Amino acid sequence: MGQNENKSKRKMWTAIIAAAVVVVGLCCVLILTLSKGCTKKADSIDLDPARSGQSDTTGVESEIDENLVQLTPEFIDAIKKYDDLSLFSEGYAAVCKNGKWGYIDKTGQEVIPCKYDWANPFHEGLASVRFSYDSGYGFIDTTGREVIRHRREIEVPGEFSEGLVVVKNEFNDHFFVLDKEGRKVFQGSYGKGSYAPYSSFGMMPYAAPIYIEKFIDGKLYIPKGESGYNVYDTKGNKVKEVSDSEMEQITKRATAGQAQTFTHTLYTDKMYGGMMGEIVLWGVKDANGKIIVPAEYDKASIYFEPEKIDLTNGVIPVVLIEYSGISYMSEWLGICPDDGSVEHYGYVDLKGNDTFSKGLKERCKKSRLRAIELYKATVAAEEAEAEAARAVAEGSKAVTNALADDEAVPAVDEAAQWADEY
Repeated sequence: MGQNENKSKRKMWTAIIAAAVVVVGLCCVLILTLSKGCTKKADSIDLDPARSGQSDTTGVESEIDENLVQLTPEFIDAIKKYDDLSLFSEGYAAVCKNGKWGYIDKTGQEVIPCKYDWANPFHEGLASVRFSYDSGYGFIDTTGREVIRHRREIEVPGEFSEGLVVVKNEFNDHFFVLDKEGRKVFQGSYGKGSYAPYSSFGMMPYAAPIYIEKFIDGKLYIPKGESGYNVYDTKGNKVKEVSDSEMEQITKRATAGQAQTFTHTLYTDKMYGGMMGEIVLWGVKDANGKIIVPAEYDKASIYFEPEKIDLTNGVIPVVLIEYSGISYMSEWLGICPDDGSVEHYGYVDLKGNDTFSKGLKERCKKSRLRAIELYKATVAAEEAEAEAARAVAEGSKAVTNALADDEAVPAVDEAAQWADEY
């Protein structure tokens, strides 16, 4: 009897425990289900508003987009050691320290040592670099390994596109097409005439490309001379010719296809403008024309036309100048900061955050305004001096003319008398 009672109690407790386990399990499942339903993953920034349907591409994210550079305190501190910074491309940016160039990654860490005399952006995992100005260029991968050795014949390197790159010789009259192993696929020559190859690097602005000197849908367009282009396939076969107007449309379509890269534009706000030149500040507008970065930077990484920005990694290299003064340089350069001025390089993101301290920004702003006022005063003094000189010159001319008139009276009278006699 006692044994049966004990067995009954054990069965009862076993059933209770089993039921409790089931209840706990069901509760856990329910909690997980509810948490998934209530927690919505924040969308990452889509730099193309046409795709995202958003009017403002600078919305706050709850999760970090791994493709974008984050301006963290660690990143800002890491880039302070560099004298020059350039645009990020494929997660890397060329940086300069003590006159030599290397590369940092998106965290600001130097991943390829600063040992090159020049370094260009990465395209399709390869970047052109040169050790010295008489060595020619070579190409390295993102680990710094030299994939295509330096050659003197590579004096003007292009950027890889569709697995191929166009490079030129030192005379800039012949081109060579190389693959990613450095093998020469084919070569050719340019027609005689002016042309503007597609190129840009760092803070250096270049005129807009008349054409894109890289492969587009398996085609390479090389200028014939003053007008027209020869079209080659990836094997070097000439397939056709196109006119300048056709090339312009091809270039526009190729640029428009870079929707994620080119959605924002730079704009300027004139600080000072005169006959001798002007000073402008740069800011950023989104695809809808909304200002997202106020115009407060002296330089930005730009193309002149169109003023589009590469936003692949979400930041733009910018410069603040601490002015010691302003001088007129030339008709082409206009007015520029004096030699004693200091350039401070940094980055700004799409939310208007930058890598400069408030103190530095205020100091540069004050120096800029002071330099403009001093320059305006100098120009006014020079104009006043020139006006005084003109007044003196006009007075001298009037006296000279008066004297000339007095001497001319007897001669006129004599001529009139002679006319009457005859």
